[in-house]
Amino acid sequence: MTSLARPSLVLSLFLVLAVQDVPGQAGPLQLDVIGGSTPGNLILDTYPGAFPFEACFIIPSFSPGPTPLSVFDPNDPRSLDVGPELLSAGWFGFLDLTGHFTVSSPFGSVPAFQDLPIFFQSVTIQGLPTIVDRISNPNVVRLGIAGTFRDRIVTSQDDRAFATCLPRADRRWMVVGGARGALLAQQAHMTTSVYDPLTDTCSFGPMMVAPRSLHGQVQLNDGRWLLVGGVSATNDPQATCEVYDPVTDTFSAVASMNVPRTGHSATLLPDGRVFVAGGLQAVTTTPTALSAIRDTTDTTEIYDPVANTWTPTPNMTVPRVAHGAMLRPDGKVILVGGISWDPVIIIGWLPTVRSSCDVYDPVANTISSGPGMASSRSFAEPVDLGNDRWLMAGGIGSLTLTNLGTPINSAEIYDANTDTWTSVGSMASARAFHKSWALGNGLFLLAGGAGGNILTPIPSSATEVFSELTNTFTAGPSMSIPRAAPAIFDTPQGQVHVFGGGSTNNSIVNSTEFYYR
Repeated sequence: MTSLARPSLVLSLFLVLAVQDVPGQAGPLQLDVIGGSTPGNLILDTYPGAFPFEACFIIPSFSPGPTPLSVFDPNDPRSLDVGPELLSAGWFGFLDLTGHFTVSSPFGSVPAFQDLPIFFQSVTIQGLPTIVDRISNPNVVRLGIAGTFRDRIVTSQDDRAFATCLPRADRRWMVVGGARGALLAQQAHMTTSVYDPLTDTCSFGPMMVAPRSLHGQVQLNDGRWLLVGGVSATNDPQATCEVYDPVTDTFSAVASMNVPRTGHSATLLPDGRVFVAGGLQAVTTTPTALSAIRDTTDTTEIYDPVANTWTPTPNMTVPRVAHGAMLRPDGKVILVGGISWDPVIIIGWLPTVRSSCDVYDPVANTISSGPGMASSRSFAEPVDLGNDRWLMAGGIGSLTLTNLGTPINSAEIYDANTDTWTSVGSMASARAFHKSWALGNGLFLLAGGAGGNILTPIPSSATEVFSELTNTFTAGPSMSIPRAAPAIFDTPQGQVHVFGGGSTNNSIVNSTEFYYR
């Protein structure tokens, strides 16, 4: 590591005591840390300042402490959550007029340092009555090789696929719900699993109100998280909903939807309401396993979190489940593709996958047909490319009574500014149930997923990188194991944490891995 300024601790204190002796008046001191990929940059940001040019010291350590402050100041009974061995390598400076003290330090590529934890904590210094005034939260990075996946042998308590992740107020993150079992025979969990970056371990979090998998999750404007529908422990779509409050760290029930749903879309509207569309309202598995497709609904509804009510809105032009949904800059929601069914005279209905799109206008409260895709697709999440453009790649592309839903490798981009679809280069592998995230510089990674078909998916560990510059895909690094329908979380440190998913031999796993950007 290198630093912008590294005087000794004694010299730092002398400088501080010479210019200030007033206590801080700001709120709790915060320390954000971004980095850990090697080679790469480590960025540390301490805030907010209590007054202009408040003195600050950021301490690195290879251990989480504790270090009693009485070692340096007999009048201070508190402790630091870092060890003292790297005090001389710390960063001293002043919180500027914006209330921040930010440093950047480059890391070279040292494979032997892989998984090495570096802990950090910052303090402000006042002189009286104690040398240290405010103490920040502890933080940590664990080093990894940039552009690779790393299994650090971190496991969650339950094996789960189709789960979701959300951030917590304590700087940890939580995996919510999900299930073991097959796609059309899920056994949903009501448990949550909390990952602690300081200890690099998972533990049980607060229990949900109800088991749920293949549910919707949306953050409301008041900071709470709305969990919508999903299948229950008996694989039945449910209308129940609940909210997670990060302040109280609890789940509580809210009003139920008018229609049970799983595999639906849930979109936060500009006015703070939540628009929900489609999904399966039942999972009928007789006379064939594909009979559930006939349970796909064309209904939509809106949740008002202030009134805690659900209101039916216009039906889509066709039923849709496992479709995409994107909020356009004009405030309208475009609903993309999805599995559906068509009525026929003799046998009643036939399954299909849609290339068509619907557009919901929340101001006019209307649904109308939008521009169609070049390919039919479902179980493919939109990749937000920025600038109001989304990539749709792969997904289940065809489905008949004899073709049980096979993935495709084609890809196309929706541009909300021109309301058009444009085909781009194809992936090397056909896949559905995959995840994606941005790499920076116009690159996006599409990871895992599965080939095969809906009833017998074949999970993959392969990844591909899409380039906006060339509109093409190239091979990416392999994951540690195959994963279909995992949960992912974009960590504050900059890595992507991947949880669970379906793996080899149709098993659902509880293992995790990290991708180092």
